[in-house]
Amino acid sequence: MASSKIISFFLFIFFFGSVNSFFTPAASSWGRLQSTSLAVSPQDDGNAKNVMLRREMMQKSLTFGALLTASPAYARSAKSRTTGYDVQHTEAEWAQMLSPQQSFILRQGGTESPYSSILEGEDRAGLFVCAGCGTPLFNSKQKFHSGTGWPSFAAPTMSKSNPDVSNVEMEDVSTFQYQLAGAEVRCRTCGGHLGDVFADGFLFPGTPAFATGKRYCIDGGALIFVPNNQSADGELEFVRGDLPPAKSARPVFQG
Repeated sequence: MASSKIISFFLFIFFFGSVNSFFTPAASSWGRLQSTSLAVSPQDDGNAKNVMLRREMMQKSLTFGALLTASPAYARSAKSRTTGYDVQHTEAEWAQMLSPQQSFILRQGGTESPYSSILEGEDRAGLFVCAGCGTPLFNSKQKFHSGTGWPSFAAPTMSKSNPDVSNVEMEDVSTFQYQLAGAEVRCRTCGGHLGDVFADGFLFPGTPAFATGKRYCIDGGALIFVPNNQSADGELEFVRGDLPPAKSARPVFQG
């Protein structure tokens, strides 16, 4: 209990000076923090050698947090994305099944640029499923606009076989690390990298995240959106998250 209070105190000190400006779109401090020095996808311009993942960037940006924890606490999980998961393929097979952007995120643990996915602005009712295996990951009821540029959710979808377990696997990290830098999240079925979960839901009053206290910051390219309202012709309508935002019409696919 004491450690939780200490962490909460440090978080309060860190965010106190920026909360007021956070809710101003032009000065979204937390959003800006996550929108600089980001990993670039194969579709973006930039030197691949300069690719950094979201939480590695946070390690270098969160100067205050760096004073409290050693850098290894922020290292990405070394857990295999294949061993122990129900859906397994060789990397060559994944490369054939996925687009370059999907493979970059799901299999390599990459991070797309903010506002680069069409799903960031998707507000229809439906399900967001894994682009690698089709597992339902998030319900649209849990989606909200965080201002960070990535699709954000307050809670994942629970497993039908075990209602106590979600379809999204959270990296096993200490409470201290989770509170300061978040944790990686993966598809529990295929091990595909989805993004990160942060304990800053309290910063989003009026959204589902305020109730759960969590913000699942997900790469849109790891997802496929399946709207509830389907056409009567029986063909499944879905939207791939590795597509860029549309200025006017929303691209859809029939499958």
